[in-house]
Amino acid sequence: MLVSIITPVFNMSGTLRRAHESVLRQTGQWEHILIDDGSTDATPQVMAELARDPRVLCSRTANRGTGAAHNTGLDLATGDFIAFLDADDEYLPNHLSSHLAAAVEHPEVDIFWGGLEVVADSPEDLLAPDVAAGFGFLSIHECVTQGTLFVRRRVFETLRFAADRSVCWHDYDFVRRAESQFRVMRLHEPTYRYYRNTAASTVDRHKATWPIEAPTGRLPLY
Repeated sequence: MLVSIITPVFNMSGTLRRAHESVLRQTGQWEHILIDDGSTDATPQVMAELARDPRVLCSRTANRGTGAAHNTGLDLATGDFIAFLDADDEYLPNHLSSHLAAAVEHPEVDIFWGGLEVVADSPEDLLAPDVAAGFGFLSIHECVTQGTLFVRRRVFETLRFAADRSVCWHDYDFVRRAESQFRVMRLHEPTYRYYRNTAASTVDRHKATWPIEAPTGRLPLY
């Protein structure tokens, strides 16, 4: 079974090789789809180098944001399953094999997520905004993380990522919308190395202004 791995890239020339090297350590059949979302650093040169491998597909677009970049990758994907890898993270060697095993064991499940090994500099890095509640924080291990998503191709025939830049949490938004149509399962084995100590962290940008308590008179956004 072929797995299409989608990696959006915006100014990540310093970590993209590391991410791709973790793909090279996977077993089974895969294709790695790199979407340059209008980078202004050396990302195009790194992608050209990686594209010498025929299993690597590259596309460059204007800067449109994470959701649109993921959707571009979906248009290029040919695999039976779709996986994701952020350009500053890594797969552990058994990432794809363990997810494929779960998919075979649970043919009724369409979307799998979960299983993080977190690289952090402080306990604070292990907290993320509680998007479901609309305020407060929770452990990063309890959050839907884009790179851990493993999805049957058929899901994307009817559902895509939000391309609107106002949607900050594309992974959570996608799973929230998917749950009404598809079976979703959380996996617990840590097979995805999530670097929380990088300057490009979306989590950190939003934590700075995230409300700790619910605003007066406002109900949680469950």
